[in-house]
Amino acid sequence: MKKLFLLIGVVMLFSANSFAQTDITELLKAGQKDANTLAQPYLKPFGEMLGKGLNNGWYTSAKPHKLLGFDLTFTASYIKAPSSALSFDVSQLELSEFEHVPTSSAIAPTVAGDIDDLPKLRLKDDITGLSEFDMPNGTGMDFLPIPMISAGVGLPYGFEIKGRFIPKVEIGDAGKLNLWGLGLQKDIKDYIPGVKHVPVLNVSVLAAYTKFASELQVDDPNFDGHLDISANGLTTRLLIGANLPVVAFYTGLGYGKSSSDFDLLGVYRPTATSDPISLAYSTTGFDMNVGMRIRLGVIALHADYTLGDYSSITAGLGISFR
Repeated sequence: MKKLFLLIGVVMLFSANSFAQTDITELLKAGQKDANTLAQPYLKPFGEMLGKGLNNGWYTSAKPHKLLGFDLTFTASYIKAPSSALSFDVSQLELSEFEHVPTSSAIAPTVAGDIDDLPKLRLKDDITGLSEFDMPNGTGMDFLPIPMISAGVGLPYGFEIKGRFIPKVEIGDAGKLNLWGLGLQKDIKDYIPGVKHVPVLNVSVLAAYTKFASELQVDDPNFDGHLDISANGLTTRLLIGANLPVVAFYTGLGYGKSSSDFDLLGVYRPTATSDPISLAYSTTGFDMNVGMRIRLGVIALHADYTLGDYSSITAGLGISFR
């Protein structure tokens, strides 16, 4: 289990570092206020993908476990950013001291995009061009993989308690992270007239919360510090499905919300600025997914697809009993 936690930690830190180790500190050339204004749309797709991804992988069936039944499941989600999240218009931002150089392109990549012709910025009163600098490019990575390990145990009265947990994992100089989450699923089939006697149909409700925190090192000789990334996700779902002897089908429709925070903590040496960037993102909305689980004895495999502004595919393998 320790090796599995380490593997999950390596994948999540690698994913976060892929976005965090861009040239975001280059934005500090525009001063602290303008740097935050520029960084807000630049990091937005990463913040939203991370928050959305934390709400995935909570269930593989619409039927809660029977009393003392349990499962231990490893899942991996692949969250995709929409094309609209890959770029933004620098000229539309309200900057204080800097401005877009009109002879350059106005379309800048977000951290998930990749553009060859980058916009240039300069001080508003600079006619010499000495203050000009290019916007940082993106990673070209318009997706985010999020692995997870979850467990569920059946309780009396049709309840099932679910949990996910990654103890603090440190990966050398790359950084460290931890994660935890709790969820509760309740069978409501017996409360629906005309449905409770349908043999293979299952109906339940779910509420689940996940909290993620990480600290990443920043590879920039001009910055002495680190990047803190934290996120949480809350999802509520109505689950409907059919459980057959080997195959189970399920769909979930519900409301989710997430938030994520990025704090660049430390000192930017050229201007002696402390803790220069602090950003916050949030998402809310309805989405739905459809999926299938196959059980071979106590071994269970599942896969599902979530529809939404940030679509995702989740697949996993685990053991399941009762």
